Amino acid sequence: MGDIAERKLEIIQAISQMQGEQEISKVEAAIREILAHHERNRKYGVEKIPKKFDADAVRRSRGYRKPDKEEFMRLVRELDVQEPIEELLAMLTK
Repeated sequence: MGDIAERKLEIIQAISQMQGEQEISKVEAAIREILAHHERNRKYGVEKIPKKFDADAVRRSRGYRKPDKEEFMRLVRELDVQEPIEELLAMLTK
């Protein structure tokens, strides 16, 4: 492969030779998708995918806090859940 300037020129020339509306629309859609993906990564600071996933690091980066038991129980009472919370939690682990 040549350097990046040559590659860009080759792509531009290939697109310039396209005649069909459908071909051009497909290329345009692909370019827009790539640019949108790049913008999302730039916006959220995602430079590259880490080689090893670290769930704790993700939680920390998003400001995760452990649930407050008192707040959780207040929400349960507010929802007027009839089943005991222990039974509901046990259903989640089955």
